[in-house]
Amino acid sequence: MPTYHQMGHDSENLLHQEHLERYRGAILSPLNYETDEVQAQVMGARERKGFELIFDPQLYYPSTERGSLRKWSYFPPDIDTADLSSDAWWSDLVDKIVSCCAPLGVHAICSPLVIPRLYDDAYLERAIDAGDRLKHAVAGQAIAPIQTAVFGLSDLANPARVLSAASIISRTAAERVYLVFVGTTEPRRELADPEELKGAMRLIHELEESGLRTLVGFCSSEMMLWKHAGATDCATGKFFNLRRFTKSRFEEPSAGGGQLPYWYEESLAAFVRESDVVRLCDNKLLSGASLSNPFGQLILDRLVKVPGTAWVALGWRQFMYWFADFEERHQQGQVDVQGLLKEVEEQWKRLEDLGVLLEEMRNDGSWVRQWRRATIEYSK
Repeated sequence: MPTYHQMGHDSENLLHQEHLERYRGAILSPLNYETDEVQAQVMGARERKGFELIFDPQLYYPSTERGSLRKWSYFPPDIDTADLSSDAWWSDLVDKIVSCCAPLGVHAICSPLVIPRLYDDAYLERAIDAGDRLKHAVAGQAIAPIQTAVFGLSDLANPARVLSAASIISRTAAERVYLVFVGTTEPRRELADPEELKGAMRLIHELEESGLRTLVGFCSSEMMLWKHAGATDCATGKFFNLRRFTKSRFEEPSAGGGQLPYWYEESLAAFVRESDVVRLCDNKLLSGASLSNPFGQLILDRLVKVPGTAWVALGWRQFMYWFADFEERHQQGQVDVQGLLKEVEEQWKRLEDLGVLLEEMRNDGSWVRQWRRATIEYSK
């Protein structure tokens, strides 16, 4: 059950980063790189045994002018005027994607998908049709098709909708699903609507129960909830806009993500700023996971020896190490999500009792109660 790099701007160096060897694949980004750049990434990463390279066409918002997407040969020149209900149009698009990607040497391709106005049954049927066309197009080649499925989190708050959607997606001819959740919560903040979280977990559970290996893309710290629901694989990236799928991901400059340093603290299930790291360290409140994180150790060492110097890049790596480490511990049965969240809530109470206030006012742990509620009610 590996973790995947969600590739974004200037992310290729992480493919070979020491201490991130537990990442067993990457989801390539035509939004951030041109064809020859992706080719170079593939050639460099294929040397790693068992490392899977997945191509996501990223046509979700094709009218965007950002990034390198329009420079790819498969990009439809008629995207603004095309009849997206045309079978011929989709067949031609799928064939062009396969023709473009096959020479790159990728191991798998996600089916193309345009974000709809409504996540209704018609959209799901079109998504399944595109996935089936992709499987037919790669037949006989050493490329695996992956069914893309994108859902608005607000729609998943309806349990009946979750079951009907899972029923349709399970008809795909592919053996795997690339699942993307779209919400309105900004990438820096935690998802906190328990009904939406329960719906997302139920969808993951239903897809896995139907025999579909599910890869959840664009994950942040809520990954622990998706693993609790049974997701086989999860993906994340260095920038916040690679850890949460929103329309702004395709509207922001390709550099993306923000440049403030953040540390992910498992004992609080929170991203914290430099001053907070010092407070937590002084009060001996850092988790064992944080203290054993090699990038966390580099950050702590820097805060002591050269305080005030930037550690943004180390912060990206500290989180990504935690992401893969947590997945492995969860897989090995060393961590129970419900039990962990209960401990996290107790830790926030200790902070309050000690009078330790984190730098950002909204960083108060309020989402933890909603995560606990979601996991408990999901399990019932």
